[in-house]
Amino acid sequence: MATLRIDDHELAAAPRETILQTALRAGVALPNSCRVGGCGTCKCRLVTGAVDERTETSYLLTADELARGYILACQSVPRGDVAIALDAPVAHRVAGRITARARLTADIARITITLAAPLAYRAGQFARLAIAGLDGVSRPYSFATAPGGRDVALIVRRVDGGRMSSVLVDDPDLVGRAVTLDGPHGGFGLRPGDAPLLFVAGGSGLAPILAMLHAALAAGETRPATVMLGARSEADLYALTELAAIADAWRGGLTIVPVVEHGATWPGARGRVTDHLATYAAPGCHAYVCGPPAMIDAAVDRLAALGVARDRLHVDRFTPEAPSEADAQADAQITDAPVAGWRDYAKFLAFHAVGLVALAALLVGGAAIPWTLLAVITLYVVGDAVAGDDTTTPRFTRPGVLTAQLWLALPLLAAIVAVSVWTASPGAPALGFGARVAAWLLTGLMIGMIGTITAHELTHRTWDRRSLVIGRWLLAFSFDTAFAIEHVYGHHRYVATAHDPATAPRGRTVYAHIARSTVAGNVSAWRIERDRLAKRGRGVWSWHNAVLRGYAMSLALVAAAYVAGGARAAAYFVACGLAGKALLEIVNYMEHYGLVRDPDTAVAPRHSWNSNRRISSWTMFRLTRHSHHHAQGEVPYHALRPYPDAPMMIGGYLTTILLTLVPPVWRALMAPRLAAWDAQYATPGERAILDRGRDGQSAGMTAHPAARERTPGVRAHRTHA
Repeated sequence: MATLRIDDHELAAAPRETILQTALRAGVALPNSCRVGGCGTCKCRLVTGAVDERTETSYLLTADELARGYILACQSVPRGDVAIALDAPVAHRVAGRITARARLTADIARITITLAAPLAYRAGQFARLAIAGLDGVSRPYSFATAPGGRDVALIVRRVDGGRMSSVLVDDPDLVGRAVTLDGPHGGFGLRPGDAPLLFVAGGSGLAPILAMLHAALAAGETRPATVMLGARSEADLYALTELAAIADAWRGGLTIVPVVEHGATWPGARGRVTDHLATYAAPGCHAYVCGPPAMIDAAVDRLAALGVARDRLHVDRFTPEAPSEADAQADAQITDAPVAGWRDYAKFLAFHAVGLVALAALLVGGAAIPWTLLAVITLYVVGDAVAGDDTTTPRFTRPGVLTAQLWLALPLLAAIVAVSVWTASPGAPALGFGARVAAWLLTGLMIGMIGTITAHELTHRTWDRRSLVIGRWLLAFSFDTAFAIEHVYGHHRYVATAHDPATAPRGRTVYAHIARSTVAGNVSAWRIERDRLAKRGRGVWSWHNAVLRGYAMSLALVAAAYVAGGARAAAYFVACGLAGKALLEIVNYMEHYGLVRDPDTAVAPRHSWNSNRRISSWTMFRLTRHSHHHAQGEVPYHALRPYPDAPMMIGGYLTTILLTLVPPVWRALMAPRLAAWDAQYATPGERAILDRGRDGQSAGMTAHPAARERTPGVRAHRTHA
């Protein structure tokens, strides 16, 4: 048994156990969040030893972190004895009491907490706060004060629907309530050096920067520094007096630059804070950016364009999270749900049954093909209409069985496509025009359903290399292996914003969306992969490029079709694959059509159209429960919740697909649903985006500062509300 050393803790690591699993089993509070390699919260530095990494960490870690030996604890399995170092001390839980609250703006307050004992932390870090009376609710907040005393301050912004933030900002009886702080967490903090410092903050993101400034001032920092504050209006600016006092005492010179986006009488800088970076960002500076994701994305892109090296860009991403009472009730229902029986496992075999029927029809040929296509369409349209909803979520105790069902999709799809391509070969019995068109449509439907739906689930399992390989081969049939990159690292981050290629704005037809999303999705995947390779010090035109390898996989399938049946068979395969790709973009179109998200807020169930129709759910591995999937992308399909209160599609999946193909009918049916979404689900910020869209664009969505080239390498984030 290997030995794992975490700072001063020495633990026994079980075989095939990740560093995080070992730590949590031993009661060591190593920071973590998603536990599937999707957030970067558990990053740590490998001091000695070697590990097997279960996922590609360069999509999440910066080039500087990779060079310094950082790994993800949740995805690293020790090969032998291993020692790691944390950026922060191991977290502790300290009791305290709220002793003061000061309102800074209409929706931001400074909360002072007196702790029972000092909590060791580094300026820039955060802790999870729990309040007496809010059982089971905790949120991360950055310290706004330098370490060293029992009194600490947090800066809290009220979030629409936030259970904790609304209490902290508005509860008249807040002072005196007991709290606990669990921390410290996070790796944000001032690095040593002699280059000028640039701090960029938005909203409550000023909190860790204030802590860093106070700590640096106490340490005698002499580097020249600039603090840029972004606010929507003059009334949203705060802490200017505190910053002025720091500037007066700063030995190297400290410049404060408040920037107001809207304010006719504001005498200072106007616009977005990112509009003014060129004036204050020296190419060699060290930049610290903290605040909402949209501001961070725009700031990092702009700073990189100005020549600031990526390893000198440090971010702390604030993404609010507002879980509802319905979520808590659903979690309780799953905990109390009965264990899944054999019927619960068997119902997902309906997916394979549809594929086998299609395979049989292609083998028989002739009229069997169009009749089978009609039968499949009828199964989905009529079956979903009469079979009702499936809202059950039993507890599956044999996930290996479910994974095997997913893996079986590859040989099934390969057989379907091979037979279909054979029907287009010179030596095969000739098909009439109607049967040929039906064969093309049926094969494209199977590529889109058996290939893309299964690959969607498998490529989310970034820690499972076998699933990733199978998923990418499934996507190769539709010339869409780039989906494995853009969807996981792009779409899930930017869904329902103007920066997401897969989100269809209001007014766009499905036909325009197929073309635009296909091109933009491939461009996005290329940029993400290019940035990843740059962090590894590898050239973009190399076999290390997963986008190029994916294109080669699709070309290999085209070549196989050519060898089997010549040019006509290869052309037919290409046509079938493109039909499958078009089907994916139609599904993207209907899953998020017209929905809008304020980029400063987290993805929530309301940002996807949902469906609980029974036939679609059973034969599509619960892709239909899309609202929960986007709220928690790491949750496997069998654990997705039905969310009956989420925005609902017109019908089941194939029914909705057919309706999108007739734009006038689609717009007429969606208009009342979008109006209901605006009234029932949209936040004030999202309504403002919609209003700006109505004034300018038919899309109902406007470009946001996030709508620039993405930088997946700076994805450190946390949620709080």
